Amino acid sequence: MVEGDMTVLRDRASMSTELDRIADLARGKKEVQFTSIAHLLTVGALERAWTSLRKDASAGVDGVTCEEYGAHLRENLQQLHDRVKSGQYRAQPLRRVYIPKEAGTRRPISIPALEDKIVQRAVLDLLNAIYEQDFLGCSYGFRPGRSAQQALDEIGRVICQRPMQYVLEADISAYFDTIVRSQLMEWIEKRVRDGSILRLIGKWINVGVLEDGRLLITQTGVGQGQVISPLLANIYLHYVLDEWFEDVVKPRLRGQAYEIRYADDCAPRRRGEGAVM
Repeated sequence: MVEGDMTVLRDRASMSTELDRIADLARGKKEVQFTSIAHLLTVGALERAWTSLRKDASAGVDGVTCEEYGAHLRENLQQLHDRVKSGQYRAQPLRRVYIPKEAGTRRPISIPALEDKIVQRAVLDLLNAIYEQDFLGCSYGFRPGRSAQQALDEIGRVICQRPMQYVLEADISAYFDTIVRSQLMEWIEKRVRDGSILRLIGKWINVGVLEDGRLLITQTGVGQGQVISPLLANIYLHYVLDEWFEDVVKPRLRGQAYEIRYADDCAPRRRGEGAVM
């Protein structure tokens, strides 16, 4: 094994230790705010992020493919790291595509440039270490080690093993496109106060979309299709829905109530007297 390979292995081991340390701190103190985590966005962290990306995914507006970027991977990641560290990193506009939905409609998907995917994935690893300690058990969508099948299994368990009186199914229309960004940033700042991380998130959610040669700038939303967007969406609903249901709704009910959420699809369930909400 060459020295370069040993360095990569040491970087990965060090990063895993740091993520574990962040998770332990977040788990132990729910009120703690993380003011200095951007220094963990090392070349090794970017390489770890690169490794986890799908290599057959569509290219962004720059047209750069994983094959092209990987041909000089270490050099490219070093240059990317230098730009992130110096503040010269700039997010590129998202490339808008549409995928078919039911009933003949289409879902807009926003594809980021490759380097934006890499940096977002590295930041995602940092934020997951924090927010996985905060998210409630009712949340199943876009979380490590959780799946849609597990959400369905929990729904089946509650329905079959608990006497149900009401079941409410809800789906937030165009959720990713309608998230209030200013409110989202306020929620994030409850835990993360590192200015460098906050600025990166601000760049990604405000970058704009390129569609048919036109740059479209919106005032709401987080751009469904970005690597970071599912986590941001979960953070928003954690505070707006999950904690509200747990801390405000349930104490006011005479019976028992359950919420099971997969991203923006949720199924609050109620047994005993009264309505769900």
